[in-house]
Amino acid sequence: MKKRFLMHLCVVVSLCVLTVFSSCKDIDSLFKAKHQRTEHTSVPIAGVAGLNVETDVGSITVTGADVTDCNITAEITVKAQTKETAQKLAEEVMIEHESSDDTVTIKAVRPAELKKEAIVVDFKITAPRHMKLDCSTGVGTVTVSNIEGRVEASVNVGSIDCHAVVAELDLSSNVGSVSVKYTDAAPAACKANVTTNIGSIAFTAPSELSAQIHASTNVGSVNTAKPITVVGKVGKSIRGTAGSGEGKITLRTNVGSIAIK
Repeated sequence: MKKRFLMHLCVVVSLCVLTVFSSCKDIDSLFKAKHQRTEHTSVPIAGVAGLNVETDVGSITVTGADVTDCNITAEITVKAQTKETAQKLAEEVMIEHESSDDTVTIKAVRPAELKKEAIVVDFKITAPRHMKLDCSTGVGTVTVSNIEGRVEASVNVGSIDCHAVVAELDLSSNVGSVSVKYTDAAPAACKANVTTNIGSIAFTAPSELSAQIHASTNVGSVNTAKPITVVGKVGKSIRGTAGSGEGKITLRTNVGSIAIK
């Protein structure tokens, strides 16, 4: 029974990967020309507490620093049947920022005739350390570093890497690995919810950890280098307490391994 289940999962994973790569291949064969352009902009963030970044296809990299503005570099790549058409459409792609309450949203707005599969927008952003983040991409990676506010990130196909973080995390990927590394300055009672359907999770907690921990996988292993008082048996999941259990950490993957350090 278990062998049959594993074989079924392998088929599902293979189909997911084949679907992604076949879609990319179809797009490349349809659009033989491409054009790239880079846009730089700076957004004042006085009185702004949150930053949302959205792209359909492309990577998002946010680095916290001692700055007073949000500095954005967007690399726009457009594919089309001819170079002239690709250049024309690339020039029509606009990078917009909208303010709502105390949050700024940054996204690319494409012309109506340009399908989302034919455009890649990669964001590289330097933002104030204190900001809260909410980053989402359909296909791509999310990389966050040196941010002290709450971090949310969601990816359909691609990895998430958060390092030198301090506050609460809510991270999810459908197909892709997730890596987390807290700084030693992070509070011991950290809160994190990390999930992926297919992929591994590497979680480096604060050095002095105090949290309720639940880590589980269906196919893979769960390992910890942190001292955890475990409730029940240790197998495909760990449920227990580190320190006095003030925070809460949930790590879940369907297919993949989990490492807690």
